[in-house]
Amino acid sequence: MMGRSLMARLRSAPRRLLRALSPRSLVGRVFGLYTLAMLVLLAAGLGMFYRYQYLQHIEETQDNALMLVEIATQTIEESVVIGDYDTVKRTLNKLLIKSPFHQAEFLDIGGGAIRLTASEARPDAAPAWFAQLILDRFYDVNRVIAVGGKDYGVLRLTFDEERLAAQLWRLVAETTAVAWILFTASLVLMHIFLRRWLDNLGGLRLLEHDLAAGRVTAEASFRDDAPSEIQEAILAVNRSAASLRVQYGQQIESLMYSLMQHKSAMDQAAIVSEIDTEGRIVNVNDLFEASSGFQRADVTGQPLARFTRASGGADWTPNGDAWTGEVAVLGHPGGLQWQRTIVPIFGAGDILERYICIDIDITARKEFERTIVANARRDSAIAELGRAALAATDIERLFAEAATVAAGALGAAHGAVFEFATHGELRRITLRAGAGGLADAAGMRFSVPAAELAPQPPEQALRPMFAALAASHGVQSGVDACIICADGQFGMLGVFSADGRRFGLDDHTFLRSIGNILATAIERQEAQKRLTYLAQYDTLTDLPNRHQLALFLNRVIDEAAARARRAGVLFIDLDHFKKVNDSLGHDVGDQLLVQATQRLRECTGEGDLVARLGGDEFALVLPDVNDDEQLVRLARALVDALSRPFMLHGQQLFVSASIGIARYPDDGANADLLLKNADTAMYAAKNSGRNNYQLYTAAMQAGAEQRLLLEAQLHLALANKEFLLHYQPKLDLASGAISGFEALLRWRHPERGLVPPLEFIALLEDTGLILPVGEWVVREVCSQLRAWQAQGLAVRPVAINLSARQLRQDDLAGSIERIVAAAGIDPALLEFELTESMLMADPESAVAIMRRIRELGIRLSIDDFGTGYSSLAYLKRFPLDALKIDRTFVRDLPHDSDDAAITKAVVKLAHSLNLKVVAEGVENEAQLRQLQAFGCDQIQGYYIGRPQPAAACLALLRAGDGTETGTAAKPQALPA
Repeated sequence: MMGRSLMARLRSAPRRLLRALSPRSLVGRVFGLYTLAMLVLLAAGLGMFYRYQYLQHIEETQDNALMLVEIATQTIEESVVIGDYDTVKRTLNKLLIKSPFHQAEFLDIGGGAIRLTASEARPDAAPAWFAQLILDRFYDVNRVIAVGGKDYGVLRLTFDEERLAAQLWRLVAETTAVAWILFTASLVLMHIFLRRWLDNLGGLRLLEHDLAAGRVTAEASFRDDAPSEIQEAILAVNRSAASLRVQYGQQIESLMYSLMQHKSAMDQAAIVSEIDTEGRIVNVNDLFEASSGFQRADVTGQPLARFTRASGGADWTPNGDAWTGEVAVLGHPGGLQWQRTIVPIFGAGDILERYICIDIDITARKEFERTIVANARRDSAIAELGRAALAATDIERLFAEAATVAAGALGAAHGAVFEFATHGELRRITLRAGAGGLADAAGMRFSVPAAELAPQPPEQALRPMFAALAASHGVQSGVDACIICADGQFGMLGVFSADGRRFGLDDHTFLRSIGNILATAIERQEAQKRLTYLAQYDTLTDLPNRHQLALFLNRVIDEAAARARRAGVLFIDLDHFKKVNDSLGHDVGDQLLVQATQRLRECTGEGDLVARLGGDEFALVLPDVNDDEQLVRLARALVDALSRPFMLHGQQLFVSASIGIARYPDDGANADLLLKNADTAMYAAKNSGRNNYQLYTAAMQAGAEQRLLLEAQLHLALANKEFLLHYQPKLDLASGAISGFEALLRWRHPERGLVPPLEFIALLEDTGLILPVGEWVVREVCSQLRAWQAQGLAVRPVAINLSARQLRQDDLAGSIERIVAAAGIDPALLEFELTESMLMADPESAVAIMRRIRELGIRLSIDDFGTGYSSLAYLKRFPLDALKIDRTFVRDLPHDSDDAAITKAVVKLAHSLNLKVVAEGVENEAQLRQLQAFGCDQIQGYYIGRPQPAAACLALLRAGDGTETGTAAKPQALPA
């Protein structure tokens, strides 16, 4: 804004400067403009004249000089041939007389020289800058004297630039002087004539004085020699004055007519009375009689003060001054109020003759003003109550204040806030707060039928539902407004009168505004209670949250320290809860958490606290613990309770719990340390096979720290090329040949060597490193397949395990396609294995992703089949090629009849869906024979071969179809 203002001021600066420099009078401005024009013309004319004279003089001087040189040259040539140098000298001397040259020289070829200088008197010198201009235009003349081809010398002539400059400068000065004399003379003449012409405008000033003096017929005059434009202007002014005289007369007549009309209109619109100098009424108009109710005969001759009295000020007295104010009409039942103006009327010699009193009835306006003031007070009361409601922390106090404000603003004796509660066919009404006569009635209860509350009819003074108030406190009438919150009607705000006063629509609107304020305050209080609850409790289970747990545990620790008692903390985590969420949905997971909460509460005693920390994690605090056995018994009871089946959606679900136990003060002196150590013990229980409990020991902390260290080392393993792949062969039972391999990830730690997969695979999944590592596995398998093909081997398909995170990865199929294309291998040589829980987490998305992968020509199979929550309907929709029976069903074959029945059923089911069946964990020949009998297609396990590096697989690939299982060494029965 400041920048734009500055730019505007800069743009207007030239105009302000021009106004400041311009003369104020017309003569001055015309004269100034004429002077400026003459100066410009004079400067241009002199400039052109000087330029012409300057160039002409120089040209003539140069022409004359050349002519003299030519003449002198002929004479000198004739003289030097005969050696007559005196003649040469005389010739040079003549050449300098009245010529433009200052010096003449003849330089003989033999070295002699004749040099002459002009001795004529010089005029006054010209300025140096002008002389320099002349000097720049003239150069010395050099002419070789040669006769018959022989050089005799050089003639050199030097111009007299100073004399030439002086001559030209004298011409400039004389011309300029003459021009200025003529310019000055023209200005004087211009000023004389301009003054004479513009003096005619003085006639307009004389006309102004005549008109001011009352000579309305006067006209402006002018001289005969005045310019025609000025003559026309003065004549136009005279014509305008004549026209105004005519219009003035017409206006006078119109004004007199208007005054008569105004008097008639005033008699119709205003109450007018004529008062004498003593203050007595002389006459009144008809409207006075109609408005006041007094007859003309009754008021004539009476003092004006007898009938009216000033409102809020001194009454009028006949003192010769004008008076204005408001008056009340005395004796009128309607309470009339008038706006009065009294004007004195003076006659000749400024003698007071009478007063004219003009009154306007403002009764309706004053009533309207009183209504506005009352509404303003009500609006102010609403605003004050609104501000109080915003800062209120005690809702009962706000109710009492609202009742007081409502009763006071309506001028009633009683006010009350009621709360409604419906019980069957009755509405129980509780008076929560009262004002005035109902101030001591807070807590009063009465019941009425639970009918719908209709608006109170205007003819009804009091609702029948308030009959109890009428009986106990004598109320006769009332007005009310409902207090309606977002979740329904809270109650009602009422104002009551003991004198039967009838309340209006404005009163009801006012109460409704206060009711809206109370409704907002009630909703805010409920929201604050809700926020407080949400800040301290879990909304799903109604258990205290982590914040409440920390406060409670700190109190328990303080009391235990003061009384030298022991306390305990149990950290509880539901095992495999994520699988329930992924396979059956979060709604089922939430129901499971609610049921688990109920079982936890059933196992705890009075004074114990159960809290939900988030997800599937709970904590239990025991404020008073006798010994470790008490904690162990409780943990065992919790494990048993949570291992029982949960009935959800008509089916049984089994989960278990891992529990960590920490004790105060043995395992920590503060809440954070106790929870941390209990959490560490819980992870130890998980690592011990889940579905158990563990008491915290110092060694567990070392294990947790080892996990953190291992996680940090995993972040560097991929960059350091510490990962490698081992390949476990699969056997085709029909042909007895190797049908493929499964690629298994291994980690060669720089210090520990090969790290067991169970130690780092879960960590890769938890940290998200499984995505880049999984991509590396696919790329490495493709690279190995290409290497085997380059060696001319009969390559078999290789299976790769996909993790849940990889399945949720954006553009998984596109990434695989790019890797396969870059490796240049047949996509049919790849197979991806997915678990049931992965697919059931989001079946629709899984189907779409699997179809994209399948379209690439890559095979798909379900790994660990039978351990998850598969749906046969979805199993039919999945674009699969094979099922892999989990090792838990193969391990006890052929002795366990249940496992045998399950395995046989899975084989038949798969074959009915046109799927191949692969059995995992085959470790002996008896298992192989049993699977052959069931019709299993392929097997995999230590009996066929352990996972081994790619180089060790060369022998199997070279053996081709000649591989025989019977010739292989008996493998050790170790878990995969």
